[in-house]
Parts: sequence; C-alpha cells; structure tokens
Amino acid sequence: MRALLLTCALGLGLLSMASPADAAGVQLIVRHQVADYAAWRKVYNSFAATQKKLGVTAQSVYQSTDDPHDITVLHNFATLDEAKAFTASDELKSAMQNAGVTGMPQIWITREAPDSSGKPGKVRLFVQQVVASYADWRKAYLDFQPNAKKMGTLSQSVYWSVANANNIIVFHDYASVEKAKAFAGSPELKGAMQSAGVKGMPQIWFTRRVLK
Repeated sequence: MRALLLTCALGLGLLSMASPADAAGVQLIVRHQVADYAAWRKVYNSFAATQKKLGVTAQSVYQSTDDPHDITVLHNFATLDEAKAFTASDELKSAMQNAGVTGMPQIWITREAPDSSGKPGKVRLFVQQVVASYADWRKAYLDFQPNAKKMGTLSQSVYWSVANANNIIVFHDYASVEKAKAFAGSPELKGAMQSAGVKGMPQIWFTRRVLK
C-alpha cells in the first residue's frame, strides 16, 4: 500500500498547467476502496485536526449506493500548493494505511469551472471522463443542460484536472438513485457525450453523502 501511495504522490507532484477558466480554490477528489467503512470512518474523523493543519478548508464524504466500501472524499484547499503537499504528506499515507484503504486510490486535483449550481442533493452522480477539447465539450455540456434538468438533474458542478484540462469530473445531484441511473443510462446522455468529444469509456458512480 505504501508503494502505491508513493506512486500517486509522485504523479501528483508533476501537476501544472494553465487553467481553461479562472476559479478560486482547489478541490481534491479521492475515490478509494476500504476494507470496512465504519473502521475507515473512525480513522478519518480522528484525522480532522491534521487535515485542518495541512490546509483543508472543507470536506465531505460520499458512499457508493451500490458498494458501501467504495468511498469518494472531497477536500477543499485555498491553493494548489497546499493540495499537492497534502497528497504527498506522510500523515495522509499513514492515515490511509491505518484506515484500511485497499488497492490504488484514484486522486484528482481539480479546479471548479464557472456556472456551477452545486448544492448537494439526495444522490450524487459522479462522472469522470477524458475529452478531446475542453472548450468544445463545455459548449456541448451547457447546451445539454435543459435536457438534463428535464431528466431530473437538480444541480451540477464541473471540475477539470489541473494536470490536464481535458480530464473532467462532473457532479450531478438527483432526488433518487433511480433518477440518477435513468439519466446515466439514457440514449440522450450517450448521444451528448459522443457529440461533445468524450474519449473512451467514462467512469460513472452513484453516491450519497454520509455525515458519520
């Protein structure tokens, strides 16, 4: 596990590029598998003071609706340097080991694109995708928003990786898992993704925010 985390940290240390749009702050998105959610949460909660010391300004935890061991954590930072330092810290590596994180965590350091409506809903759909051109994708995404709202999307946020502006993570909120899954499986969304220049297979997962 330590070797895997060191690999992640080294990769994140290389992140740098110009943004497609100015945005305040940085959000770290971590998706990982844990051996036992209750044990992981106990360690995570005990790590709160250290998180704050290392620059975390806000945090939230989402648990997959399909797999209770699939956890997504959002951490906010004031600066990119603080986010990078946090991901590379010995304190984080130790906490992940003690919390029972299994396999390779997926880690994205991102900035939020403008025009997000981002209040958390009952169910949050995450979509991670690589696109041919952020600008072309963004235009198609905004054009599709009226359809997304008709299909039950309550709010949306878009984040782009600071390592690669064409690596996009989207949050959509829904009133139920059924509405989220119907949207994700719809031919309308598949057509919009093709038109927007999404490359390969997007990663899609469904979550609820957990407070303890």
